[in-house]
Parts: sequence; structure tokens; C-alpha cells
Amino acid sequence: MCGRYTLKTDPKVIAADFNVSNAALVDGKLASLSNAVVPVTELTSSAFLPNYNTAPTHQIPAVLNFESSIVMAAFTWGLVPTWAKDPSIGSKMINARSETVREKPSFRRAIEKRRCIIPADGWYEWHRTTAKKTPHYFSADDETLIGFAGIFETWKQENGETLWSCAMLTQDARPELAHVHDRMPVLVHRDLRESWIAPGPAPLEALLEMAGRACVIQEWEVGTAVGNVRNNSMDLIEPHVTLFG
Repeated sequence: MCGRYTLKTDPKVIAADFNVSNAALVDGKLASLSNAVVPVTELTSSAFLPNYNTAPTHQIPAVLNFESSIVMAAFTWGLVPTWAKDPSIGSKMINARSETVREKPSFRRAIEKRRCIIPADGWYEWHRTTAKKTPHYFSADDETLIGFAGIFETWKQENGETLWSCAMLTQDARPELAHVHDRMPVLVHRDLRESWIAPGPAPLEALLEMAGRACVIQEWEVGTAVGNVRNNSMDLIEPHVTLFG
């Protein structure tokens, strides 16, 4: 699974990279689609802060096709199906396996009708041994933005407001990365960004076929501080050095 990732790039740079034309904003901050959608020119660098330890239940930016334009808005990470009785179920639905996403009741409607892309600079996975779990950081080798394939849903809260939530798709890890973890996020190739979020049936097969060519991935071991979600600084992605002597 993918349970932690980073997004440190300026919101305006993200919007330009993903060809965003509108954004959901409240008092200058990125908001859910229950709020006003305004031209992306009103988006500022302070719309959301860098996050080096993005975790489930956090509010995260996602890009989608909304009312015939490409929009960036905030979603809760952890998909809450429309039929859920309690939104806490979302904490268990942060990932959707690409192999079964069309079969699972929680995801099968979203994959066909409600798709998004989750911008990121990189993600963490933990290498498990009998003795310990060691975190590693993964990112594009040229430090460019990457996009996780996502799906989203809406859920009516007791107060009548709508909760917008999302999950990211995962797949088998690339062979060169599988020594750390057997799963990884599905990366959206730049050529498929528009078609992935477009209305209509999901181009899932094409997405998976091109995911391995989305970008070259580098990885390295990092310190265990990332395991505590309260830690959030650039130091988390620095290579971990073990000293002997």
C-alpha cells in the first residue's frame, strides 16, 4: 500500500503542470468542491503548504474534470462510499488495488465515473524484515512532479454538507523497486492525464500499460522520523546514513 507521500511544490507550479484552469478556494485556501470554483489566476503560493508527511485523513489537492474544465480542489484522503454509515471507514480505504477496483463495491462506481489525479513529489514505503521496518523514499529521478491515479466519491454528512474523499490506485511494484515493497501507486503518464480524468469509461488498461513509462523512479532509505505523522519537514526525505565505529 501507499500510506504516506510528499507534496512540496508551489501550488501555482502544480496548477500549470497539470493544466488546471480553475480551483476551489475559500479565503485563498484550497477547498472542496462544495465551495466556489474560481479562475486559477486567483490561486496563490499559499493556497496550501508543503507537506513532507501527507497521511490518511489529511486534506489533499487533487485534479479532476469538473463541469467541463480541469479543476484543482481539496479532498479527504480515504474514500467514503455513498452508502457508508460512518465516514471513519475512509481511513481504511486510502488505496484501491487496480486489479480489483472494478469489482469492489466501494470503488466500482467511482472508477467509471469519478476519477482524479493526485499530484505528488514522491512517496514512502517501508521495507519489512523480521527485525524491523525501514522507510524508503521514492521520487522521479529528474525531480519532476508525478501524478497518482485516483478515484473520488461524495458523502452526505449529518449537517447536510458534502464530504469529498478520494483514494489512490496501486499496482505491483516495478521489478527494480520490489525489493523494498511489493506495491506502488499507479503513476499517470503525462500523455494520459487528460483522458484519465475525462468523462466516460476508465482507460484503465491503457493507464497500466503506460504507468511503467511515466517516469524513471529513484529511491533511497530515509530516517524513521517519517513514521510519526506529526513530523513534517524537509529532513524526512534526506538519505539516512548509518554510522559505524
